[in-house]
Amino acid sequence: MRTITLEQLGSILAGFDANPRVFASGNFATPYTLLNAVDQALPEYRLHMLNAHGDLPRRDGVTYETAFIGPAMRFPDTHYIPARLSLVPLLLKTQYRPDIVLIQTSPKRHDTVSLGIECNVIPAAIEAVREHGGLVIAQANPQMPYTYGDAQIYEVGISYAGRSYAEGKKSGWKDGVSAMRCLVKYSWQERSVRHRG
Repeated sequence: MRTITLEQLGSILAGFDANPRVFASGNFATPYTLLNAVDQALPEYRLHMLNAHGDLPRRDGVTYETAFIGPAMRFPDTHYIPARLSLVPLLLKTQYRPDIVLIQTSPKRHDTVSLGIECNVIPAAIEAVREHGGLVIAQANPQMPYTYGDAQIYEVGISYAGRSYAEGKKSGWKDGVSAMRCLVKYSWQERSVRHRG
């Protein structure tokens, strides 16, 4: 793993071919600092996220694609992939193979980092991008819990790591309240739909 600055990241990304596929952690583990750096460096790209939240780059040249639409990607032009979550790893190895994977991780412990709260298909995305020589770029977050199992990544699997979490967006208590509100709202809607059926 090589630690770099955002300026160095911009020059690395400038070497990519037109319209690469960028897979980023979704849910509440989006690496916003890295995502903004990608947006500044690449004139056009496809952004693939699951359950995207927050402020994502929205401009000409950015194409959204997802198998699980979150509030930040609810637009008519989002490319929706109708697939079960269990099929997404296969899709990432074939039709939707990423060129760049952006992740948010815990700080390094010995020779590993952890994906913490966002481990659903990220290991498959990392495996797919490494198979064809793409980049895995991590943003360390001291508030990300260190979880084990598939969430652990040996640092050799990460191409570059951002220099400082202070440069990124921190999740605060307001983000937690917002997440709980969404969970309650959507679980209540789901229950009411099931009971009507």
